[in-house]
Amino acid sequence: MKGAIPKVIHIVIEDDHTKEIDFEVRKLVNAARSARDTETVIKHMEELRKTGIAVSDEFPIFYPKTSDKLITNDRFEVLPGSKTSGEVEFVLLLDKDKIYVTVGSDHTDRELQKTNLLAAKQIYYNVIAPKVWNYEQVKGHWDSIIMRSWVEDNGQRQLYQEGTAGEIMKPEKIIEEVKHRVTGDLNGMVIFSGTLPTLSGNLSFSPRFEVELIDEHLQRAIKHAYTVEPINWFQK
Repeated sequence: MKGAIPKVIHIVIEDDHTKEIDFEVRKLVNAARSARDTETVIKHMEELRKTGIAVSDEFPIFYPKTSDKLITNDRFEVLPGSKTSGEVEFVLLLDKDKIYVTVGSDHTDRELQKTNLLAAKQIYYNVIAPKVWNYEQVKGHWDSIIMRSWVEDNGQRQLYQEGTAGEIMKPEKIIEEVKHRVTGDLNGMVIFSGTLPTLSGNLSFSPRFEVELIDEHLQRAIKHAYTVEPINWFQK
């Protein structure tokens, strides 16, 4: 693709035989408001409105992100005094004729989101676990895959989101929607699925965020945690 500078990430494929590969991220797209049930979409939109974020009634929505904003790190810096938060999502990695799936978080600046959604999503990283599954292995029981996130509240680990992949648009439908919106092929494409409502109905600005996909059918899980650290080395 002309002008593209692929971001290379190292991933581990948990398959019949575990294999490590370098995956070239050529395009990165975030889906949002992508629940299959309209009431679930509305519930998440209300969580955003509680924080002063103006949310349109459009759904689902898709928007691009520069490919260098995808990482597997367990920590990264944020601006001091900013209100940021993560959200659990399943993530699709398209590699020629293969689809890999993992868990991730689209980390967002919620104050900036009040005025500019694209900038709020672009300013910080999308984080994924370095371990992935072959989608073909989980496709038959996909809707039962459990999605969870955890935050830290007053030093205590607290369940923040919980649901199943079946609550969000099917991977095939998400890929179809994205394909209509991009030029060129989808090789090297990474797609974030959109998220679930919080259990409390309120956003958390916890500096520590954990996400997980649990496959009870094959008795395995993908988990990842990261911490955001406000810059503290600069004085005005």
